[in-house]
Amino acid sequence: MYCTIDLGHSVGMALTDKTRTSRRVDYGVWPWALAAGGLLFLIGGALHPDEDSSLPEAEATAESLGSATWIPSHALLLAGTIGFLIGLFALARSRTPLSKAARRAAWIAAVGAVLFAVEGVFHLAAFADEQAALAGTDTPLLSTHMAMGLVAYPLFTFAVAALAVLSGRTLTHPVIGIIGAIGAVAFGVAPALVGLAGIDALGFLFPLGGIVMALWFTLIGVTALIRGSGRRKAAV
Repeated sequence: MYCTIDLGHSVGMALTDKTRTSRRVDYGVWPWALAAGGLLFLIGGALHPDEDSSLPEAEATAESLGSATWIPSHALLLAGTIGFLIGLFALARSRTPLSKAARRAAWIAAVGAVLFAVEGVFHLAAFADEQAALAGTDTPLLSTHMAMGLVAYPLFTFAVAALAVLSGRTLTHPVIGIIGAIGAVAFGVAPALVGLAGIDALGFLFPLGGIVMALWFTLIGVTALIRGSGRRKAAV
């Protein structure tokens, strides 16, 4: 009698521990962080001020820096980037069944997100260079943001693109992964093509690529939560 009770209790405890472990895997921080990061990035991008192409470059830049939406827009973009950073580090460390190549891409993307976040701080603070931009003098914050962007954008987005493709069906449907990868690459090459090469006609890559990449992050986070919910119900 006592043996039966003890055995039942032990089995029950083992099942409980297993269920808790499953919940930790399914409901870890990375789906929430990536989904929230994607939404914040989308909202921040929607608020981003547009430059008036009819004005001289210095005046257009100063007007953009002095826009009322500059600070809220870039604060949200930075918050979204921090969400990506937290989510990617958590994903890389999680028990999610990624291939070795995909997990390596997640680690590189997480490191890239750190640099992208630092660049985002200078991007946000660039509003302080409004008068300098108008006067045509040195703009240290704006210049630092632009210089860092040439490295931070491709490092982060190319790794994200690799993760999107190499993860296969683990994070979402492969076709959605390819679309997300294209958006990430478009966003990543925009600083070099527009800022360095001066091809202003490709400026659309910033908003379009950013939207697609942010949607992909949000989608994989929501997908993981839905899958985890389904597994939890099945286990119960």
